[in-house]
Amino acid sequence: MTIMRDGLIKQVESRINAARNLYLREESFNLMRMAHLAEEIHMAISNQKRLAFVGNGGSAAEAMHLAAEFTGKCVIDHRPLPVMCLNESQSALTAIANDYGVEHIFSRQVQAHLREGDYLIALSTSGKSRNIVNALDVANGIGVKTVLWMGDFEFQNESTEVWKVPSRQTPRIQEIHLTWGHILSEVIETLI
Repeated sequence: MTIMRDGLIKQVESRINAARNLYLREESFNLMRMAHLAEEIHMAISNQKRLAFVGNGGSAAEAMHLAAEFTGKCVIDHRPLPVMCLNESQSALTAIANDYGVEHIFSRQVQAHLREGDYLIALSTSGKSRNIVNALDVANGIGVKTVLWMGDFEFQNESTEVWKVPSRQTPRIQEIHLTWGHILSEVIETLI
């Protein structure tokens, strides 16, 4: 029993250290980039534009969570903001997947809901999900400002601002994405 506990303790400790080290890395939190995005989104919302989040799997849950911080509140009570999550409607997702293919589940919603000057923040640990890439491409084509939050992988798209977590471990990447989103929502609600 002690041997199993020692092995378990080492596994837990290695993950705690990985998370701790990632939070302490300068590249994990770019102050000016985060402040600039908060200012840009605040200005867009002030000009009747909207923000959408989107993701798959665990990133989908984070996208829903972050959209709720804006329509509800993160810390400070404020008026509800025009922020949505493109992966929330099971009916839309399954209908679009059935009729057009899973690679179009988000791009069709971008076409339906977003307009020039709106913002789309996509969360993807790898940046390789075809449905996320398609959504970014369609959004860029109609003048939506796009940001991709991902891990330390290759991604080629000159029209999308890419934020990379300096890690290839899915749990650690998602933890930093959630922190970025919380900081963004906390700051924006102080400006409303």
